[in-house]
Amino acid sequence: MLVTMNGDVVEVSKAVAADFTPWHEEQFAAMTYADRSLHFTDPRWRCTYLGKGEEKAAFLVCDHQQRVFVVEVIDERTYLNGRFVTGTYFLERRVVGLSGVAFDRRALIGLRFTGLVKVREFADGYEWARFQWRPDRRSWLDHPMTGFLRLVYGGRFDAYRRRYRDVHERNVLFEVRALRQSGVPVLARDAAGRVRLVRIGLQPIDLR
Repeated sequence: MLVTMNGDVVEVSKAVAADFTPWHEEQFAAMTYADRSLHFTDPRWRCTYLGKGEEKAAFLVCDHQQRVFVVEVIDERTYLNGRFVTGTYFLERRVVGLSGVAFDRRALIGLRFTGLVKVREFADGYEWARFQWRPDRRSWLDHPMTGFLRLVYGGRFDAYRRRYRDVHERNVLFEVRALRQSGVPVLARDAAGRVRLVRIGLQPIDLR
């Protein structure tokens, strides 16, 4: 699969539990944060910011073997156990270098990390609010494609609302999947600009 890391298109694979080694543990233990990015002692590791909420910030990390995963950095003062409920968590650790660090040092209030981090699988996709025909920019095709996918998955989205609290347009994804996986087949552009046939599934990423 292709992802964009700080402007560069990178070919990667999704990490699985067996991929994590003592070297990963060393990198996690030494993590620091600055300028909306996590920083590691291994210069081959790359990171890009995905987004934040009231209780955590999420970062896409690519390791030295081109495997990607998500690191959630948590503010336990406001943490209500929002979780990637249908996905896999690999690790949970405490990182001294992230304890007491503000997401935005200029802000007087807001997200302040307490050192707790969770490492989970990466889900590639777009928020329920808007599917995108191409990842690098919005297009007039986004609206009809979003409407079609909402028709297909509206019942499942409503089921999440009935089962979990605080389900909204930002914490449920239209996940872009390989053709061998389950989902609705659609044409979409990848990070390299190529049109390809993929499957789109629904993936909740931060429910409680």
